Amino acid sequence: MAKRPPYPLPEPYDANSRTSSKSNSLSTDDSDHELERLASTSTLPFRTESLNAALLPFAGTSEDFHKLLSTGTYESFENRVFLCGSCACGKSTLASVLIGSPIPDIWKATDGLVIHFGRNGINLETYEMVPLKEGGHYGHNVLTKVVIGKPNRDKTSMYQSVDTHQNHPIEQTSTDTDNMESKLQAKQSDINKSTNVFESAGIKISREIPVTNTNISEIKQVESINLPKMKTKKIEAYAVHDDILREVKSGQYKIKIAPSDLVDFGGQHSYDMTHQLFVQHGGTFVVMFDGSKDFYEPLKEYPMGDVSNESIVRHWVNSILTYCVDDTDVMPMIVFAATHSDCLSEDMQKKRKKEFVEKVIEMFGTHERNKHFVFESVFFINGTDREDHEIQNLKTQLVSIARNQPSWGLRRPMIWVPLELLIANMKKDNINIIPKSHLVDANIMNGDLALSEKQMNNFLLTQHASGKIMYFNQPELNNFIILYPPALVNILRSFITDVIFWPEDENLRNILRRMTDTGKIYKTDLLQLWEQKQFRNHIPDNDTKDFIIQVLVHLDILVLPKRYSGKSDAHADYYLVPCTVKNKMPMSFLDDQSFANRTLALVYKLQKSSIPSALSFKLIGAVSSIWPIMEVNGHPLLYHS
Repeated sequence: MAKRPPYPLPEPYDANSRTSSKSNSLSTDDSDHELERLASTSTLPFRTESLNAALLPFAGTSEDFHKLLSTGTYESFENRVFLCGSCACGKSTLASVLIGSPIPDIWKATDGLVIHFGRNGINLETYEMVPLKEGGHYGHNVLTKVVIGKPNRDKTSMYQSVDTHQNHPIEQTSTDTDNMESKLQAKQSDINKSTNVFESAGIKISREIPVTNTNISEIKQVESINLPKMKTKKIEAYAVHDDILREVKSGQYKIKIAPSDLVDFGGQHSYDMTHQLFVQHGGTFVVMFDGSKDFYEPLKEYPMGDVSNESIVRHWVNSILTYCVDDTDVMPMIVFAATHSDCLSEDMQKKRKKEFVEKVIEMFGTHERNKHFVFESVFFINGTDREDHEIQNLKTQLVSIARNQPSWGLRRPMIWVPLELLIANMKKDNINIIPKSHLVDANIMNGDLALSEKQMNNFLLTQHASGKIMYFNQPELNNFIILYPPALVNILRSFITDVIFWPEDENLRNILRRMTDTGKIYKTDLLQLWEQKQFRNHIPDNDTKDFIIQVLVHLDILVLPKRYSGKSDAHADYYLVPCTVKNKMPMSFLDDQSFANRTLALVYKLQKSSIPSALSFKLIGAVSSIWPIMEVNGHPLLYHS
């Protein structure tokens, strides 16, 4: 058996035993005061900078940092798990087990990727990974996250925030009041239903203090805003002050489940570029393969005939670790899981499991970033059995990694909560992309909890870095915010998709066929694809469409190539889509004796043994935006290797 590499994963530690000696692990009631003291002490510049970086990577100066902490902080417990690997290996089946959905009887290909928000969590009392019911109020509810995060706030600040609203009442019509009354009654009904569900599951909620106790008279005095061009109800700021302060003050929530988002990647090569957009965030990657097949056997799901479990595993590891730029950060972590153990006898399962561990160590044991691997075990699971022992072991491992990641228990500013709540409510109303000005207007309504422009950008950049939203702080891109990242995934499916998911409309199929043949797509064709019903909800108007196109160009998914027009350079009237090209370079083209004499070659020597295909697409984008790509009979000489 191959020698085990160094850097084993640390054993999980008790979160309650952490002390203030670690800047990202403060958990005592005095931690807020300690943070503020350190942040405002000029004699400790190094310590202050490390606190700023650990708590808020975009906080700026110590003065900015102190202002963010002035309203208090709460501990943030969040996690993300990625399921990746070959086609038909059981990724979606495992996802169904982890989120508590029915286990599928037959294989159905995943179109791109699926992100499950709020469907999986980690119980902070038992440290077990648990499925969450769809639409439940367990871990993703902003109020719940604040309460379980041991918040601290100054009482004077609490009462002042209520008075601020009373000084700025807005008159409401009787219709608005009636609507709010009905909403409040519905809300109370939902709470009662949730309470019954929780108690039936053995989780008790104290009834000594009501979960919500907002009076209609209080709501009448609350400001609200209308978001133009958006089919949604009014986004109200009422819960921002009274409800949050009441929940924080009472601390009566007994549900302590941290959200653990789940990302299920499709296995087709068509989605390599799409996947790279989401690989760049920290988390745990479960690299999966069909354990009932030989590790080097060609997989029938890939018609090219040269794809095996070994090549898929290597491809995913290279894709994940390419983005590890911080040598001091142990995240992301990579775990390996083989599937279909039920297809083999018990003796064969044990033999294969041992072989898989040896193969993984042989492949990656000497990798320069081997601290990101869990080598101790390759979990050989049966995804059709919820009680499978190996799945339970896998979940235990995922929880252990989550508890040891640097972001676990990180304290966040309480002043962010109003905007987090607002964004959560907008997502519930299926508002996925908004102009930044709408969020700015809503922020102003928060009175003393409103963020400054600089604090707002800090908030958005931190949310983007954690993968919760997508916000690009660059000209022409910073006027919109993608509140729900899966919306961009759905939009990408319109043209970056496998042929099995192409629409039935022959005209649309021809657009996609021409794109895969030539590697280019005209804007008019792209807009025509977006007229399909499943995409109109995400991009309802021209401004949003223009923004999405600019984002796709920024991400090098769409490439605006240059062409020669007379003596001056000009951009073409189409986009290149390198990641969709299927055509192979004709051998006759290579055999031409004059090929070497009339061809310029750019050769790059890489430090790493391999790079993910998405980076090669970015390279093509960079080159073609500087020099025009030669065309023959209207076809760019762009080929897939």
